[in-house]
Amino acid sequence: MKVLHDWDRLLIEGGWVKRRFISLFLYGLCRKFEFLRKIKYLKLNAEKLEAEQLAYMLTLIKLDRLCGVTPVFGIKDEIRERHDTAINALAEKHGLDVRRHTHIGDETDPDRKRTWTPPLTQSRDTWNFDTEYIRGNRISLKPNELAIWHIDRPHYLKHYIDYLYEILIKDTE
Repeated sequence: MKVLHDWDRLLIEGGWVKRRFISLFLYGLCRKFEFLRKIKYLKLNAEKLEAEQLAYMLTLIKLDRLCGVTPVFGIKDEIRERHDTAINALAEKHGLDVRRHTHIGDETDPDRKRTWTPPLTQSRDTWNFDTEYIRGNRISLKPNELAIWHIDRPHYLKHYIDYLYEILIKDTE
């Protein structure tokens, strides 16, 4: 199979940039001032942006399948409350291993405990695997540990693909 990838402009299309800026700005306001979600347009905008994480989850599912990766998804309760039906549908359709993910302790504490149910063996070193990978720090995984790449960081997709390429193709470019 061949695919043609065209690159026509040096600048990102202006109309999209303006719409995206306004959408993200309004979303940021809704995160800070939850009462703004009572305004229909702002509520719909926030829901549209939050739906992007489900779309990104599906992108990861497809990418993992293409690469022969068996994904495990750790989902916190607050995410389940908002997206339970969609997550269950993805899990059923794609035969996913979805586990309950919990953080124990104060949210500002970077060392607060992380757990998964059913349990996973993950040392503290793996909790920020993706961020450390991007910084150039290659964490050695212990037996039965998994590399952690967060769904809520879609801007890490390029780096996840780099990671897959490095592991599967054995090329660090």
